[in-house]
Amino acid sequence: MKINNLLIHLHNSQDAFTLKSRHVDQIREALPETRIIVAEGNGDFMENLPEAECALVWAFKREWYERASRLKVLFTPAAGHDWVAEDPSGRVKTIYGSFHGRIMRESLLSMMLFFNRRIGTSLDDQNNRVWGRLGYSDCVALFSQRVMIIGCGSLGRSMAGLLKAFGAHVTGVKRKLAGSAETTDIDRMITYDRLEEELPCADHVVLVLPGGKETDGILTTRHFNAMKPGAYLYNLGRGNCYREEDLVTALENGPLAGAALDVFAEEPLPPSSLLWGRRNVVITPHSSAVSREYIDLFIQEWLEKLRGL
Repeated sequence: MKINNLLIHLHNSQDAFTLKSRHVDQIREALPETRIIVAEGNGDFMENLPEAECALVWAFKREWYERASRLKVLFTPAAGHDWVAEDPSGRVKTIYGSFHGRIMRESLLSMMLFFNRRIGTSLDDQNNRVWGRLGYSDCVALFSQRVMIIGCGSLGRSMAGLLKAFGAHVTGVKRKLAGSAETTDIDRMITYDRLEEELPCADHVVLVLPGGKETDGILTTRHFNAMKPGAYLYNLGRGNCYREEDLVTALENGPLAGAALDVFAEEPLPPSSLLWGRRNVVITPHSSAVSREYIDLFIQEWLEKLRGL
């Protein structure tokens, strides 16, 4: 797709998510004939929007489309649909980022190995100057375990690829199997209605579900009770898919041995949350996709998709 006027507005409070001068240089080199404007703020962005044919943005409001008569396509690094409103007329196409798996799968792996290799115990022993070698006999390897990924889109498939390299058996869960991309990294793909009967087999349960009404409270006490005794739960999707009190009960009374959580129903996680201070819980501040390579991956993906339009 040939673009004559490109407008970029990729400022973010998270430095890793903010466009740098090296990215602008990369874009200019790739699109030497394109007029490129990097907005310095919202006012600058709105002033230049009427001329833009393509825009790279973090956020775009529904009413802005009225000022964007020449706009053909919006690209956003975000995977979720929270900040970019769809064009009500259907004229402008919105393309969301799908590169996040390359970063987030490493975050997931670090969480799994934290539990499997007893890293928390190692840190405690180190602080207490204890040589606790005899306590590691129950460590278990990923190649002998089963992982269930609930919400198996492009992100889940990317995670499955890394886990499969370690030899884990991977089961994917989707609402519908029709139209699912086939991959050798997922041993079995099942539908959500079979979740309760399959949960007892999983050593690790990974949630990468999107937000929204369709996933509100989608995991219930029945699902937690169906999990394998000693299993671990990981949430790197959205925090609306279960009630926090149900998770805490499963952590206190079983069957869960632990959980690693990157997302929460309320963010920042309030100090009053019962998840804080638990030895069997790892909390990260919605940071599983934060990496200095983030915008590099977005620019690379954007240029590839632009050529394909």
